[in-house]
Amino acid sequence: MSQMSLSICDVVDVSDAESIARYVEVPANQNGPLYRTMFPHSGTITEVQMDEITRWNVDMLQDAFQERWERFLKVLSTDGTPVGFCGWTVISRKSEEVINHEIDKEPKKEKPKKKTWVPETLDVDAWITISKALRAERERVLKDLDNICRKLNYITTYSYLLKYLLTYLGLTFMAVSPNHQRQGIGSMMMERICKEIDQYGRCAYVLAAPEGVRLYAKFGFQAVGSVETPQGTITSMFRQSRQL
Repeated sequence: MSQMSLSICDVVDVSDAESIARYVEVPANQNGPLYRTMFPHSGTITEVQMDEITRWNVDMLQDAFQERWERFLKVLSTDGTPVGFCGWTVISRKSEEVINHEIDKEPKKEKPKKKTWVPETLDVDAWITISKALRAERERVLKDLDNICRKLNYITTYSYLLKYLLTYLGLTFMAVSPNHQRQGIGSMMMERICKEIDQYGRCAYVLAAPEGVRLYAKFGFQAVGSVETPQGTITSMFRQSRQL
């Protein structure tokens, strides 16, 4: 499939979460060390259990789409089926005095809390452990930076406030359907994202699964560390800022 037969567009509807999770995100993540650490018995998971994992991912995507904290893109095949997906956010962190003033001026409205649940096949202890390790590695690399692009995997998409005042573009989701990988879809999305990163002169950071290392290296990311999991290595990669 050539890029000429693909289309890339914004995700504007919460209902997109169902098809994106089912056809892109869940299938794309199944062979990665993160997924296999979270679901160590993935090789024997039943169809019912797989559907539960998919529904869990749908719920998380719906929450993200409703929050509108990120900007999302989807890549569609000629028949309209999603084959690629990514999301990013530009966050300007102002001084604490300004932030506090704005909070006092316009209090944030609390949304009704949604009942949380996890799939029965999820290894919760492993999930928590790997989340902490990834967060610690991110902090190690980024602690002295002013302009940051962060890539967060789907288990750490909930807000995590850094203690530093930052302005950054964060890539929060990226996945390509297994049946459409190695067809330029990942590069198509990265070109769009890196153009925005460079427009603002920001540096970039990514925690890359093994299959993503080559793609990120192609766009100027360099390995600066790693996190070992029971199922393989997640590589910590950094990209220097480039002003257009």
